[in-house]
Amino acid sequence: MTHRTCTSHRTFRIAAHAICLAVVFQLGLNTVLADDDSVGTHENWVTATAIHGNLLYTAGGQSLQYRPGDVIVWDLTTGKVTKKLEGHDSNVWAIAVSPDGTKAVSTGYNGKTIVWDTAAGTALATLEKHKGWTRAVDFTPDGTHFATGGEDGSVVIWKSDDHSEVKTIKAHESAVYDVTFSPDGKTLATASVDKTVRLLNWGAAEGHETAKLEGHEDAVWSVVFAPDGSWLASGGADRRVKLWNAAGEAQGELVGHGDWISDLAVSADGATLFVSDLGRSVKVWSMAEKKATSEFSGFMGSVWNVTAAEKHLVFGTHKGVRIWDVAGKKEAFFVPKEAKENEPERKAIAEGEAVIVVPRKPEPPAEPKPEEKKEEAKPEEKKEEAKKEEAKPEVKKEEVKKEEEKKEEAK
Repeated sequence: MTHRTCTSHRTFRIAAHAICLAVVFQLGLNTVLADDDSVGTHENWVTATAIHGNLLYTAGGQSLQYRPGDVIVWDLTTGKVTKKLEGHDSNVWAIAVSPDGTKAVSTGYNGKTIVWDTAAGTALATLEKHKGWTRAVDFTPDGTHFATGGEDGSVVIWKSDDHSEVKTIKAHESAVYDVTFSPDGKTLATASVDKTVRLLNWGAAEGHETAKLEGHEDAVWSVVFAPDGSWLASGGADRRVKLWNAAGEAQGELVGHGDWISDLAVSADGATLFVSDLGRSVKVWSMAEKKATSEFSGFMGSVWNVTAAEKHLVFGTHKGVRIWDVAGKKEAFFVPKEAKENEPERKAIAEGEAVIVVPRKPEPPAEPKPEEKKEEAKPEEKKEEAKKEEAKPEVKKEEVKKEEEKKEEAK
């Protein structure tokens, strides 16, 4: 989801000075960490990722539901673990990092939302407002608030400083899979099982909904804004990406995915859209041409999310996290594995040639209603009927003959 499974696509908004802070922060973490795990050997489910400066946050667990979940912080220079944020006892579905990098918020399948002090690696607060699972979180661009979305169809707005609830908005009647703030922070977009995306003026006293985006034919799993806020994209279980302008008006669709779309990410310049799906594929779409230009393949499991940064593309899968070095056009931290029983040897992901996008098939003609549909006799039945019709004259002659015999006997 993720849902967002991945809600931290807007890494391009991070100020340059935050990278410097991250370097200092990284040095401090290395002095207290004893773990030497490598990102290339990580094999848990990764259902959400976020990047801040030189740090990668992965979130997931041992399964998609109630087995223990994990939040791990990695150094993108070395591929080594720098911190493990422990506290989730179910799969972690979403992770977001504040713009200044001092806090992270993660949400779990059991409904728990945990706010973390990233420097200390400790939990600052555990929030349990939603009923059911919670799989979406995002920070406002200024970092003053964050929003969570859950199975109960509601969106909760929280203050970042003291983690207090600002308001609860009943955004949908069905579960919320994703939430994302616009670049100016004024609009919150929500994606739902009810096949819609809603645009909310979350700061208003009432009447929050400003647009209802309809057109998807199944659950919407992900929604993302362009860097300049002029358009947004949504995708989900109907295997289509829908494009909208800032007012929520439909601007077309991108078709060609063979399985449910799990996540969306936009490049910093807004020229490229990365779309992951559960068919072990990530397609790269040109927004100028509205066509797929290439495709990442070689994943050993479903791809649950994608995060785009200047130097890296990060893919969360149910076989760990895979990282693409943008400049080198190769996978970073790849560690080949020996083939396991009934499982092929792990392969490096690769950016393939341009893919051919098959246009969406036209809808089949509507079947006539039962009362309007006439049953046509089978050929064998027609022959039988013809035989019966031919036999009728003989039957009549036989009956006349019997009647005449009866009269003769009566005389």
